[in-house]
Amino acid sequence: MNHQDVKTILLNLQNKQYIESDITHTFSENNSAVFSVKYLKNDQSFEVIQIETNSLKRFDDVDSAVHCINNLIAK
Repeated sequence: MNHQDVKTILLNLQNKQYIESDITHTFSENNSAVFSVKYLKNDQSFEVIQIETNSLKRFDDVDSAVHCINNLIAK
């Protein structure tokens, strides 16, 4: 998955069409959840959660969230 694919996923979460919905996108490896991302409409931020460590990070902009996700994918 490349940078643009990740950015498209995040922009879709942020899309006004889904703004009243709570959608979480989960990334997995070998059928095991690794991390998830969702858009928090009230905070207008993205939340990235590493499943194994339950580590949570929030980002106010798409590019910062994309950078974090790309780093997690590269691990």
